[in-house]
Amino acid sequence: MKNSKCIFLVGLAASGKTTLGKALAERMEMPFIDLDEAIVEKTGTSIPEIFKQQGEGRFRLLEKETLHEIMATQDQYVMAMGGGAPCFHFNMDAMKAHGIVVYLEVPPDDLALRIMEEGLEKRPIFQSHNPLGLNEELRGMKEKRDPFYRQADIHLNGHDLTVEKMEESIQSFTEKA
Repeated sequence: MKNSKCIFLVGLAASGKTTLGKALAERMEMPFIDLDEAIVEKTGTSIPEIFKQQGEGRFRLLEKETLHEIMATQDQYVMAMGGGAPCFHFNMDAMKAHGIVVYLEVPPDDLALRIMEEGLEKRPIFQSHNPLGLNEELRGMKEKRDPFYRQADIHLNGHDLTVEKMEESIQSFTEKA
């Protein structure tokens, strides 16, 4: 049986992992962890600064180390993963072995609007500074990352996603597992 006490939310940037994750954790009376925030706390450096000063490769190693430290020391949580985390260093395999992975799929067009509204400076992975370019970047990123995301235990469409539907899907999955 899968460990339903560890839930990992995956998906592209701005897919709702943090917002829905916090609400799900509260509803399920579990701690919420944002992996990116855990990295910032661990290093004392913002994600954009890590990318700028040390590069994406170093960031991906920090991401893996932090994920494994959390999995080794905490036994119950809802965790919002960085968008690329499942695609590197066999992180998806580790998450699936440790708990339930939920993929929040939202169309790139919707994500581009959300990212532009909240500010591109918070998302160091993107190069574009206009909605059309960002939309193209997101489509390319989705194409590359989807093979990893689709390995998730549960796949939910973000258009009509609610915390209640997430919890219901997780309960249904654990009953079948």
